[in-house]
Amino acid sequence: MYTPDAPSLPSAAPLTAVAAARWRAARTAWRLDSRWLALVPLAVTVLATATEPDDSGVCNVQGICHTAGGESLAVWTLLAEILLLLLKPRIRPLIPPVALAVLWYAPQGLVEPLTRWSTVLAHVLLTAVLVGAELGRRRARQQLDELMNPPAPFPWTAVGAPPPMPPDGPPVGRRLLGVLLLAAALAVPLFGLWEQHRWEEAEQRSVRVTGVAAETDQDGLLSVRYQPPGGGDRRTARLDLWWAAVPQPGQYVPLLVDGDSVRAEGETYDLDGDLGLGAMIALPALLLLGSAFVHDARRTRPSFEGAAPALAVRLRADGRGGLLVLPVDGPPGARPLWRLLERDRYYWAHEGVPDDPEPAWIVEHPDLEGDDVDYPDHSDHSEGEEEAAADRARPDRIVPAVLYRGPDGLDPQLLFRPALLPGDPSWLAAVAAPAARAPRLRRALRTRRERDREREDTVAAISARTVADAPAPGAQPLPALRWELPLPVRALAGPLAAVALAALAVLLGGDGLWKGMLRPLWLGTVAVGAFAQACSWQLVADREGLRVATALRVRSYEWRQIGGAAVHKGALTVQLRSGEDLTANIRLMAALAGHLGERYDAVRLARTVAVAANRPDLRPVETLPEGLGRPQNLLNRLALTGYAVFTVAHYLAG
Repeated sequence: MYTPDAPSLPSAAPLTAVAAARWRAARTAWRLDSRWLALVPLAVTVLATATEPDDSGVCNVQGICHTAGGESLAVWTLLAEILLLLLKPRIRPLIPPVALAVLWYAPQGLVEPLTRWSTVLAHVLLTAVLVGAELGRRRARQQLDELMNPPAPFPWTAVGAPPPMPPDGPPVGRRLLGVLLLAAALAVPLFGLWEQHRWEEAEQRSVRVTGVAAETDQDGLLSVRYQPPGGGDRRTARLDLWWAAVPQPGQYVPLLVDGDSVRAEGETYDLDGDLGLGAMIALPALLLLGSAFVHDARRTRPSFEGAAPALAVRLRADGRGGLLVLPVDGPPGARPLWRLLERDRYYWAHEGVPDDPEPAWIVEHPDLEGDDVDYPDHSDHSEGEEEAAADRARPDRIVPAVLYRGPDGLDPQLLFRPALLPGDPSWLAAVAAPAARAPRLRRALRTRRERDREREDTVAAISARTVADAPAPGAQPLPALRWELPLPVRALAGPLAAVALAALAVLLGGDGLWKGMLRPLWLGTVAVGAFAQACSWQLVADREGLRVATALRVRSYEWRQIGGAAVHKGALTVQLRSGEDLTANIRLMAALAGHLGERYDAVRLARTVAVAANRPDLRPVETLPEGLGRPQNLLNRLALTGYAVFTVAHYLAG
């Protein structure tokens, strides 16, 4: 049974400055083990592009060439190496040796001595860095395991209660996406085999004619004039081929004509591109399926039950949503060891939940109805701008904490700590990511941090003034509000952007995998998503709280989770007590408000949200009808999917 008092920190082994120094010494190569290492194979790719000969392909007796299989294998190997180093899987120390073996033994992969030996040197150094970092990580992990013994009980275990964390669900999304990508990876080579069979059948049906070469345009397309087999006017065919020696005007070029289809004699279908593309699609599919397998294995182990190795540390916020871990001794401004990112958060409530009045640990974003539970009240915003700014400066404070399961383990960590940030409950138990992150460099983030702090301080100060100017107790509750762009704008923004970008991709599309598919797929998807996001905002403030619909999803927040809201520099910002912000651009809404009335007035909505979040007596009493996210969520998903499918299909068909 829970006691009515707030829990105390469990007894755990302290992380001292001496132990921290030993840990740093064990992980000397930690900072080098980052995604920046992907620049090494990228540099090798640039060097090979600049130094490798352009005539390293395979040419037939007709003088038509195609890329050698070894060269294609080398290109796809470097791309796969870059992708894997960016994703940082656990097996990354094995990636450079395997890639080097493929690059060295691939026939005609790297033919220049400068490129070959530069590649060897780069991959040997890369392997040394990754192996050294992995060995250091293992030594540091062993030190932490020794330091954290014996295990300490979890906070709820100490009072005889079960953990509040619900069991993880199966990774359906990752597994489904992995299976779909794997099916696509198998379909691409099969399509290539089918296309190659069609080429062979068309070659058997074709009639051989002799054409006369004309000019070659700036895109490398050779124009050839020929007489159709059945007679008639002379026609012109444009051939996009790689020639050992480009035919000069007036030279004869043998052609194979099958109806309206014309190609040069000796031209064959190149299956290497389909095999390489299928392998690149299969790579993320296997990574997703492997991640789902690891998640399933982790679900079978008990999570946050009983006791676990723990470490007593100190915490300081870094102003960007991360928590810096420091030793228990030493100066407050000491160099931090890790940066933790909180995921799920659970807080201590004296009054428990509505159906259980006993004290309990409750998820910070519960799906509950009824009165507020014992969440800390930060509704006193009458101090003014200076006091509000001082309250926002609290991330500089340092508090003691207990970290269960040190970083770099296989299981998520649990961080048990008191209040640290504005809006934090008195006690928090937060689930953090298992991977350790390096502390951010202050100098690089200073400008953006100051800009974020200025915006947060201004929004907090405006919210404080709004709450201070609210009506006295006993006044009529605020009306429920619905703030959204007109339905045609929300519904058509994503599809119209997808259609426009698809047309642009067709008109400006180039040759090759990058220009023909990857670049329009990347830029177009980002552009469609950004345009749909800008036009899909819907916010509803009523008795249930604040509901927010964006381009692809709908989120709900109870009033106790919201700290304030204001309009500042052309954006509506809603501050959550968890430290997160919801920001919506209101320039289009402001233009509509000037012509169509207060329904589109973002300032009115911000005032309602700020007052309702801090004055329970003035919260709206009516509940507005549902319907958020419809129909734009479905249409935007279809638009993004349709654009991606069209881009890939257009590239394959071209």
